[in-house]
Amino acid sequence: MKSIRFIVLAAGVGLVLGIAEPGAAQKKHDHAKEEKHFKVTPPATLKEAWTWVAAKTAEAEKHLVDKKLEPIHELGEQLGAAVHVLQEKSDMVTGDKKTRLASALKQLDKAVDDLHHAAEDKEAGKIGIEIKKIKGLLPLVEAQYPPGVLK
Repeated sequence: MKSIRFIVLAAGVGLVLGIAEPGAAQKKHDHAKEEKHFKVTPPATLKEAWTWVAAKTAEAEKHLVDKKLEPIHELGEQLGAAVHVLQEKSDMVTGDKKTRLASALKQLDKAVDDLHHAAEDKEAGKIGIEIKKIKGLLPLVEAQYPPGVLK
């Protein structure tokens, strides 16, 4: 009987701790402190970054279709570097488009990070979902730039 009480008490304490700290279950990792697995030299220009995003996304999709998940891990880090260049070098975008671009790039960065982690964990289904998110965000991102800036 004492063991049942102990189990109930332990479960109750766990529940209380979970309620007291709701963010504990979804702790965010710090990208600045995160160890990189691959050496990635970021693209130098906005056009190069945009080309990388399109090319690396297509490459990741091809690897997924071929059931070769390992290379997608490195592609995820390369995509992340390209997205950060887009975030840093988009000063020419102004007004409402600047706000939309910041939001779209934040979503793109999250999808790329999720792709990277899914590839690291070799979760093919999750990789496919993240590739679809990335591809869906690309037209939105592109539409915020003045003509000729990305291509």
